[in-house]
Amino acid sequence: MFSSAISGLASEEQKAKWMPGIRRAEIMGCYAQTELGHGSDVASLETTATFDKETDEFVVHSPTVSSTKFWPGDLGKFSSHAVLYARMKISGKDFGV
Repeated sequence: MFSSAISGLASEEQKAKWMPGIRRAEIMGCYAQTELGHGSDVASLETTATFDKETDEFVVHSPTVSSTKFWPGDLGKFSSHAVLYARMKISGKDFGV
């Protein structure tokens, strides 16, 4: 699901940067959607990704135990990267997942 999400959702620039390493298995990734308290109910996700204009990056926050990202198997132990599903916030506005 990791490589499928990148190839299906990323811009051409992002694909050019990430897909070669994914194909060569230099980048091991997981798909971080599921939360411990919400399963795959995307509408209930609690994790947020808040854009910080000063640093030009997103700050990820999982505020509760139920928002802990969770997936079966060992991907969390061996992955070096993740496609993260979270509620996007910019300038105090919640844009949803």
